[in-house]
Amino acid sequence: MIEQERAITYHTVTLGALTREGDTLAEIVEQDEVGEQRIQLLRVPAGLPGERVTIAVEAPRTPRPGRRSRRWKQRPPRVWITEIHGPSPLRVQAPCPVFGTCGGCQLQHIGYEAQLEWKRSVVQQLLHDIGGFEKPPLLSAVPCDIPWHYRNHMRFSVNRSGQPGLTARGTHRVLPLAECPIAHEQINRALSILNQHINAQPQVLIRCGAASEQMLIQPHPTPEIAQQLADVGLDLHTDTMDEMLAGETFRIRPSSFFQTNTAQAEKMVQMVLHGLFSDNSPQETTTRKMTVVDAYCGVGTFALLLARHVDKVIAIEESTSAIKDAQWNLRDVDNVDILKGKVEIVLPDIASKIDGLVIDPPRAGCQQVVLDALVQHPVARIVYVSCDPSTLARDLNTFCHLSSTYRLRSVQPLDMFPQTAHIECVAVLEHLDS
Repeated sequence: MIEQERAITYHTVTLGALTREGDTLAEIVEQDEVGEQRIQLLRVPAGLPGERVTIAVEAPRTPRPGRRSRRWKQRPPRVWITEIHGPSPLRVQAPCPVFGTCGGCQLQHIGYEAQLEWKRSVVQQLLHDIGGFEKPPLLSAVPCDIPWHYRNHMRFSVNRSGQPGLTARGTHRVLPLAECPIAHEQINRALSILNQHINAQPQVLIRCGAASEQMLIQPHPTPEIAQQLADVGLDLHTDTMDEMLAGETFRIRPSSFFQTNTAQAEKMVQMVLHGLFSDNSPQETTTRKMTVVDAYCGVGTFALLLARHVDKVIAIEESTSAIKDAQWNLRDVDNVDILKGKVEIVLPDIASKIDGLVIDPPRAGCQQVVLDALVQHPVARIVYVSCDPSTLARDLNTFCHLSSTYRLRSVQPLDMFPQTAHIECVAVLEHLDS
């Protein structure tokens, strides 16, 4: 198939503010079909506010005449910086050769302290604009001690030549990689072996235990590749692997959810325990007469750790695969009940019987039925683990303002994903009558 030729134009601009996605904004003036000038607002990757740069703008692909599909959508133009005339003092050299083209990272060109400040400012703005908090109890972002080589789970796309890599921004084009600077070093060692072979499409998944040093690869490698992996010291497993967190061992399958940054997950665990048990550090010898729910429990991470501190834990999970792992991980405790089902269906029936809640919803946040149940049957303390501060702010507004049922004690940004625009937060709420 012949690739459609697209026009590229060049513009020298001063970059505006960073967007929530980590791009900068730029305005260019173009002429439309009838010769009238119009201002177009563009998102520019790998830029910083105030920089004077030249950008290339590639016109988006258009459908062939008569071939427009109902599902066809107009894509934005592809934009990249070709020259920096006045760099920002915040700019640093990005170590990745495909940064700005690859869709994986957005902030490698920003010094790490500035990344943390920006992430906190994003959370603060969202809590104000969406959450309605004039002065939110927002803490400083907790840094990742080593903000590189932290990801213990990578999903590489495979191109037609059998080379693994990551996709370019806004496309399905695979950028073959020798290594990824945010992938765990064990994963990069495995990638170097896979690069010596033709890999099956469409993807290769690699998980590793940062603490256990075990590894899973899907599709499972051939005996020849498995031997090469063993020769470089990689402990390849077939169906499951173990990882250690907060002194406990967890079994994980390729499809099960587990935090992708083990070092930061250790900090998150302590935040959750401290948030649930007031300001006192939880003691191993203390068992509180409480019933606590771990909603969206995954492989049972929080459920197992909470079981050491309370009378009873109710773990809710929809995924059959994750429940299998949770059952194995919780095999030595007798005070955890695992309920299979959607949180929005299960939680409303038990909300009146619980004393505390740890909830770690997907990016979309809590469904309205979950919010309604927690308003109608208030829980003394909620610890809300969020991977999207905008939906967190929306849900906190429901809890604290629209219903006036809870008080927001704190919001703690935790940098689980350095070099990217993703922001994790741990929020603590308490019932107003508690």
